Amino acid sequence: MPLIEEPGAHGPYPHFGPGYDFHERTVSRHLVHRSSVSEVFITGWQATGPYDFLLGAQWPRLHGFYRLPGDRHHDPVLMAETVRQAGLLIGHAGFGVPRGHHFAMDELCYALGPAGLDGLAVTAGPASLMLRVACQDVRMRHGRLASLRVHAEIERDGRPVGHGSGQLRVISPASYTRLRGSGRRTATPVRPGTPTAPGLVGREQAADVVLSPSPLPGSWLLRTDAGHPVLFDHTLDHVPGMLVLEAARQAAQRLRHPEPVVPVELVSSFSRFIELDRPCLVRAVRERGQDGQGGRRVPVQVLLVQDGRTAAECRLLTEPAPGAPASGPDRRDAFDAFEDAPAGPGRDPGLPLAG
Repeated sequence: MPLIEEPGAHGPYPHFGPGYDFHERTVSRHLVHRSSVSEVFITGWQATGPYDFLLGAQWPRLHGFYRLPGDRHHDPVLMAETVRQAGLLIGHAGFGVPRGHHFAMDELCYALGPAGLDGLAVTAGPASLMLRVACQDVRMRHGRLASLRVHAEIERDGRPVGHGSGQLRVISPASYTRLRGSGRRTATPVRPGTPTAPGLVGREQAADVVLSPSPLPGSWLLRTDAGHPVLFDHTLDHVPGMLVLEAARQAAQRLRHPEPVVPVELVSSFSRFIELDRPCLVRAVRERGQDGQGGRRVPVQVLLVQDGRTAAECRLLTEPAPGAPASGPDRRDAFDAFEDAPAGPGRDPGLPLAG
């Protein structure tokens, strides 16, 4: 049985019961490993069973980073960040993981519900969500949480808008130091390279571009800016998982340019830490769509490779953004390092899809 730790008199929420408002205010920042209050999306929680929780979450009408062109719909990638925060909150507040312990994310996934993007329409107020979270594969070690999987059904105004899941491991400070080494926190990050043109990856500002050109077609170098206010909300000694997801999204958009697309589903897995002080290659391959919609929903596989080994893999299902014009039949363009010409059929296809 997990250790359910009720908030104390000075905790984030001292009382639960009838009339409890799940969207009154955010939970404490440390419970979701955020420094900026504006980046905390979880607004309330309650244990409904030994392994079940009900969480409130709220997204602003317009987020400064997670946003779609036109600002008519909330960015689905917000679901991944919300599920990530939900897993951390449940680990700390629900299972008693002490403050200062680390969480390693092995998997992070989401998918929109039957209503698609319409369920994430921007309205006159912030998006208030409820997450019904079931914990699976809960493993305890010496009375403490060691790992778990969280599965969240996400509702808005009582209607399902999607679901997400995440697999997390808990690492004590001492174990983390042994795992990472004492010098990791002082390692000098690679200086961010020249960004790919923002319009090619669905961005407006160069500062939000996380890809740089590389010599291989269909590949880019991961552009890691440790000063980014959202992706690096606090100091880290490795590339954060949400940067990996953003790199996958931008790579998928680059492959489908000029048609703007939205990642309506995303499945990611992480096999090792991506270091800040060494280059990392982002390799994307457009796969053949199988959804019976004339190829407009296209799956894309993205690998992040560092030191010759696959460190993370993402699979995205992309569909045209609302209002986007139809593209030509099954364009499977790859682009060379200088982003100025399609890669010809005789060119080197780049890295093999290992993983």
